[in-house]
Amino acid sequence: MVDESRVVTLNLEETDSGSGLRYTAYSVPGARESQQDALFVGEGSGAVLAVVCDGMGGMTGGEKASALAVRMLAETFFQREPSDVPGFYRGIVGDIDEAVYGLEDNGKRLGAGTTIVAVTVRPEGLYWLSVGDSRIYLLRRGQMLCPVLAHNYRLLLDGMLAEGAIDEAKYRQELPKAEALISFLGVGGVERMEVNPNPFRLEEGDRILLCSDGLYKSLPDGRIQEILEGRMQLGAKVRQLVEEAVQAGGRRQDNTSVILLQA
Repeated sequence: MVDESRVVTLNLEETDSGSGLRYTAYSVPGARESQQDALFVGEGSGAVLAVVCDGMGGMTGGEKASALAVRMLAETFFQREPSDVPGFYRGIVGDIDEAVYGLEDNGKRLGAGTTIVAVTVRPEGLYWLSVGDSRIYLLRRGQMLCPVLAHNYRLLLDGMLAEGAIDEAKYRQELPKAEALISFLGVGGVERMEVNPNPFRLEEGDRILLCSDGLYKSLPDGRIQEILEGRMQLGAKVRQLVEEAVQAGGRRQDNTSVILLQA
């Protein structure tokens, strides 16, 4: 059973796994009245699992959706101990999507949803999962990249523009809607997800950051990388990331959650 205290708001001091992987996490509500991010990081049977979900659908709906998604993924993963992690990810997405879609309040469907990013670290390497627009960053020897796409309307617009289906004028006209999600858990049939079929082999010193959009929409990638490359302990780094994001976002700052792992 997943520890309830580590599902909704997790402020975790730096921890060493049995495999030498270190990890930590930090989460705050920002300027919002409720915390709709949920996260989990834990280990068992030679694997470390980390998950960040960003809920949507009003206070109650978003909180329930993200907490349910994290709980289902973590509990099912450690119950099954899957040997095929990519296959597990693809299968569990449908189960969680159905469960979130069916959330009700007083007999009425909540219409809630949540994004998800997750990573599993095993001896053979790193596997990731993403649905929505939360992010995963990989930092190695001064190079930082995000291996997952944001599943938002901008993705469709960019594709239509590249294919000539729309012109520049139409593209600019539609840009105000670019951040609208086109894939998330609770949509009632997930068609887009990011899963790497083969493990990404980790090297000593590699850093993996999972975050909700409250981080990257307030801090530029360059600043995120600068903090990750600093000489501070992992716990100090996640706090600085979140605190700078909250300061930058001011009274409009979204819930902000991060998990940082280092090989």
